[in-house]
Amino acid sequence: MIKYAKTLTILAFSGGILGLIGGFFGAYHPVGDSLAVFRLYALAALFFAMFGFAVWRQSLLTYFSLGLLCFGIYSLRAQLVNPTPVAGFTLLQHNNLFKNDTRDLVDYARATAPDIITLQEITTNSIPQLAAMREDYPYQVICPFAAVGGVAILSKFRIIGEQGEGCIEGLGMVSARVEVPGGEITVVSLHLHWPWPYQQPTQIPDILSALESLKGPVFIGGDFNTVAWSHVAAQIETASNTKVIGGIRFTKTLFSGIMQLPIDQVLAPANWPASASRGPHLGSDHNSVIAQFALN
Repeated sequence: MIKYAKTLTILAFSGGILGLIGGFFGAYHPVGDSLAVFRLYALAALFFAMFGFAVWRQSLLTYFSLGLLCFGIYSLRAQLVNPTPVAGFTLLQHNNLFKNDTRDLVDYARATAPDIITLQEITTNSIPQLAAMREDYPYQVICPFAAVGGVAILSKFRIIGEQGEGCIEGLGMVSARVEVPGGEITVVSLHLHWPWPYQQPTQIPDILSALESLKGPVFIGGDFNTVAWSHVAAQIETASNTKVIGGIRFTKTLFSGIMQLPIDQVLAPANWPASASRGPHLGSDHNSVIAQFALN
């Protein structure tokens, strides 16, 4: 029994170091951003290892584990506090799931009346339901992406410009200039591939270029398939002059709930008061995110 406990401690320590330190190398290789997704679990492994080393009176390894744990927690400081809720217009971000018929989304939107909705994985299963929402959301843009479906923006407010001019087919991005009370904003719906070993690295350069060309202020809702502290998220923040809204919101469940990942993000201009909370599944395998923005 003691032998197994020591083995588990060593495995937790090794895995924790790999998951934590490796997650800071996303600028050099996309595997870093894949590891960053699991940083919270790496910290849990290091906590377990620290406890095990303390029991076995391994002082040096105990304090080393504690130092790594503190460093990892500090690296998440921007996401550990959710901003105070603000009053303003509301954006609902939702990965709809390609096989979902969207009826739960329709009912939820009618009950809660968000002003703008950003969607991913929109397919022929969901398009008829979105068309039925035109009475409440007369301005809609749907842009083809991949086999899992396209990206979309639904708005109560008038979309300025020609229908679909912000659609970049096959990229996983659609944008629209929206006339909100008090001014104009640009809304973006994003769907990123998983980092490594999938196609996110080849997708990102064109997305960054497209974001840099947008007129601000920019608001982004999307399934990033990566976390707020990843290198890719930082690149998107820089290109769009935005910040991920603080708070850790677990939006994707794996392995029957054993693992939860905060991979759906909403971004707003850094100087705009904004808050966000996790919403319901709405028939998807992702939770929605409900964000609110105060008008500047």
